[in-house]
Amino acid sequence: MSALVRRKAPDPEIATVIESIEQAAAASGIPNPKLVSTDAFVTSICFIGSKSLSHVLSCIERCKERLLAIGPSSPTAQRQIIASVMEYWKHQPGVGLNIIDKLLNYTILTPMSVIEWAIVDHAQRGTVLSEAWIYEMISGTVGKVTNRVRQIVAALRRPGLPEEQVGLLKETLEREMSDMTTLFRCIDDALLSFRDGNQDQMEADSQSQNESTLVRTWGARWMRVFQRKYAVEENWIKEELAKPLPEPEPEPVQDFKMDMKEEPAVNGQNGTGHETIDEGIE
Repeated sequence: MSALVRRKAPDPEIATVIESIEQAAAASGIPNPKLVSTDAFVTSICFIGSKSLSHVLSCIERCKERLLAIGPSSPTAQRQIIASVMEYWKHQPGVGLNIIDKLLNYTILTPMSVIEWAIVDHAQRGTVLSEAWIYEMISGTVGKVTNRVRQIVAALRRPGLPEEQVGLLKETLEREMSDMTTLFRCIDDALLSFRDGNQDQMEADSQSQNESTLVRTWGARWMRVFQRKYAVEENWIKEELAKPLPEPEPEPVQDFKMDMKEEPAVNGQNGTGHETIDEGIE
C-alpha cells in the first residue's frame, strides 16, 4: 500500500489492494474489514508524508477523493481515520492534531466523529481527560463549529440582502445551530458519565479510589467549561439576531475637480481674459 501511495498509483490499483485487505480480514473473522483497510490506507499516507506537515498534506490532497468516500461507507470509518492518524503520531500528538484539523477542513472528517473518538471511543476509563492534547482537539473542533455559526449570523446581518438570500441564510443557520447543539449535547453526555462514574470502563475494581475521584473531578470541570461555551454562543446568537440591522453605508461622493490650466497670453491678454502688464516699463 505504501509503495502505491508513494508512486501516486491510479485509484484502480489502490482499490484492488484495499479489496484484497478486506477479503483477508473477513477470512480472519474480523467483524468490520473496512476498518482494517482504512487503517492500512491512512497509515500509509502518514508514513509517506512523515517528512513534514506539507508532505502529508500533499499526500492527503492526492488521496482526498478516496478519503472522502470512506466516511459515508461506514459510521465508524471516520473514527478509524482519526485513530490511525493519532496512533502513528502518538509520540508527537501535536502533529496528529494538525492533520486532524486539515481533515476537518477538507470535510473528510465531521466534528461529531472527532468528539466521539476523543471522549467515547478513546475514553480510557476517563483518564483521557488529563491529556492536554485531547482538550485541544475537542476545543479546536468546537471552535470550528461555533465560528461557522458566527459567520452565518454575520452574513445574515449584512444590510441590503435580497429576501431569497435571507431565507437561504436562515435555513442554513437553523441547520448549523441544530448541529452545534447536538455536538455540545454529545460532549455533555460523555462528560456526565465521567463526572458521575457511570462510564462503561470506569469500574470500581479496575480503578483506585484516588484515580476514580480525580476522573470525576476532571469530568465536572470539563462539563462546566463546555456548558459555559455553549451558553456564551447561544446568548451571543440571540443578542445579535435581536439587534436592528445596521444602516447601509452611504456611497462615497466622488470629488470632481476641474483642471484649470492657464492658457498662454495672446494679444496682450492672459488665459483669464485680462490684459497683461509688462514689467520694467521705463
